[in-house]
Amino acid sequence: MQYRSINTKLRAKTEGLPLNVRDGYAIFQVIMKKIGKKIGILLGMIILSGCGYHFTTVKEFLPGGVKSVFIPTFQNRTTKSGIETTFTSALRNEFIKSKAIQVVDRDQAEGEIVGKILQLSLEATSHQEKKLEERGTKILAREYNANVTVEISLLRRKDQKILWSRTLSDSRRYSAAEDLLVNETKQREAFDKIAVYLMEQAHDQMFEDF
Repeated sequence: MQYRSINTKLRAKTEGLPLNVRDGYAIFQVIMKKIGKKIGILLGMIILSGCGYHFTTVKEFLPGGVKSVFIPTFQNRTTKSGIETTFTSALRNEFIKSKAIQVVDRDQAEGEIVGKILQLSLEATSHQEKKLEERGTKILAREYNANVTVEISLLRRKDQKILWSRTLSDSRRYSAAEDLLVNETKQREAFDKIAVYLMEQAHDQMFEDF
């Protein structure tokens, strides 16, 4: 879609937006002037949808009509100590940011979101040879792949009925470092990214999959 007759005011209003959005906005302004506000808004939405933009309704409840949840600390079934805190915080933050439903204490909640970290692994994906003065040549990992699998379930609190459940997985690569502290920092950052991504997926799917 190309629409080149964008005047100076429109350029100012749409500066920094993708070309398809600027074009859609320009056509929308013309429609508004020609055929009126109400019809213009309707056709403008159709044009923007045709340019790849979609309008969705934000739900205000989870499966089962749940409008408030308690999110306890994740169950950690791996040997990685403390990882449960990372995932619990990431899930709570998603619901707090979206403000679609309330995150409350257990005795005030209609539902409970239970998270389990099922698997966690680190796999060396590439190696390099390094000559050490005292040990000779040694093969060292150059890059790692961090993998995590979690299970997220929504339970109705009054009868513990499972209203929604998914198993989600993700992985992130990070480069290894000879310095132990630097390597641990990179590993932690990889798990942080996995946690944020998976909890975004859990949050969004919980609202969409019913």
